[in-house]
Amino acid sequence: MPAKLSPQLFEELQQRAGSGVEILTEPADARFQDFAKRWSDIDRHAPAAIVLPETEEQIQKVVSWAVQASVPFVAKSGGHSNWSTIGDNGFVIDLSKYSAIEVDAEKATAKIRGSILIKALAVHLADAGYFAGGSAVGNGTQVGAIPYFLNGGASITTSLTGFGSDQILAARMVDAQGNLVDVTSESEPQLLYGIRGAGQFFGLITELTIKIWPLQELGNGQGLVWSGRFIFPLDRAREVAEAMKVIMDNDKESTGGLIMAICPPPARKAALVVAARHVGNIENAKDTFAALYDLKPLIADGGPVPIQNISDGREALEAKGGFKTFGTIGLRRFDITRFLQTIDVWKRLVEECPDAINTTYNFQWDSRPPRQADFESANSLHDIRYWQNNIIWYTDAGSHKRVAELNAECLAVSRGPDQSEYADFQNATRVDPIEFRFRGEGKLDKLRALKEKWDPKGVFTRQLLN
Repeated sequence: MPAKLSPQLFEELQQRAGSGVEILTEPADARFQDFAKRWSDIDRHAPAAIVLPETEEQIQKVVSWAVQASVPFVAKSGGHSNWSTIGDNGFVIDLSKYSAIEVDAEKATAKIRGSILIKALAVHLADAGYFAGGSAVGNGTQVGAIPYFLNGGASITTSLTGFGSDQILAARMVDAQGNLVDVTSESEPQLLYGIRGAGQFFGLITELTIKIWPLQELGNGQGLVWSGRFIFPLDRAREVAEAMKVIMDNDKESTGGLIMAICPPPARKAALVVAARHVGNIENAKDTFAALYDLKPLIADGGPVPIQNISDGREALEAKGGFKTFGTIGLRRFDITRFLQTIDVWKRLVEECPDAINTTYNFQWDSRPPRQADFESANSLHDIRYWQNNIIWYTDAGSHKRVAELNAECLAVSRGPDQSEYADFQNATRVDPIEFRFRGEGKLDKLRALKEKWDPKGVFTRQLLN
């Protein structure tokens, strides 16, 4: 086991970084405990210290000291990652105090810094008359924007704007030697290639310059998205799936959303919920979802919502604590038989593990293919328009093994036997072969070469190192 780090060691860091950098080293302190909270308690450890820089210069000093002192660390922004955790042999660089956004309307770009969260970004952009491709997240508002963009970033506007990583124009990165690197298509084109889809593996990204889009691009001149829900008894899953196939195949309208096997409160009775989105002319939404209305659901409601508010109402899911994770794979088609089989797995889950009643197995769709970027990148998702997107949440640590087994079974069912039909999403899983995450001829070779150049010792994880 690596040695536990003493609080005294961080006195040296304090001298190096300056008194303006707050360093928490007492796990019993309320402030330490507050910053140590995470979205998920899975594999959560107590670090030797939590370091809270306020400037890019301070971040650089902290990384430089850690590298020179051979002290391991992880970076944290929104705290949703299952990998930004470390024990008392290392420390956390918490970016909570470093957060900013600057909009350049003339260039239709924005600079986002540090720990800025998705909701804050969406609101700021909407106030300026813009939105960002990839920033309308269906599962929460408190996700760190920068890691979301770095790792692909799918949203309800993917068919209009492309993936989140497609929006990245430039970056600033602290590398594995503590140097600050400007990453542009002119200065570091190969590194920019890697950052667009695998950016967390090469350094600590302090800033991204992203493309932003006028609200008028949403097709209604008001920055609105139609959002609705249709609730059915779970035993009508086949009927709903057949109706959804009609909607998914209608690429004349831009629709997206989730088909969820869920036990919603307060009744906690198993149901199938279609959380639907329509981008474009709001007046078309009811006709677009006619196949669902015709099934006479238990509940059907919906209406226009400003895009910056599209992910509101997720407060319960956003709460910190509990055992939570995602099981997400990208798919190239909707297979009704496999979809129904995943529901059967979910039924077994809530029967065998009652504490996992908050878990929902979702099928996510986009009726149109993603907008294609005009450059190559590490992102391997451009042929993906469907997702098996499981939100795992349980409360008993004793359920961990069985919940994981059933999630793996569900994902295996969704994938099917043909490897060309699916892709793993690296923000959700990194246990299967890396070839499932970074597909395409020569892609892994490029990324491994970049890793050897920028982080050969694995300061920022051992991913991509042979």
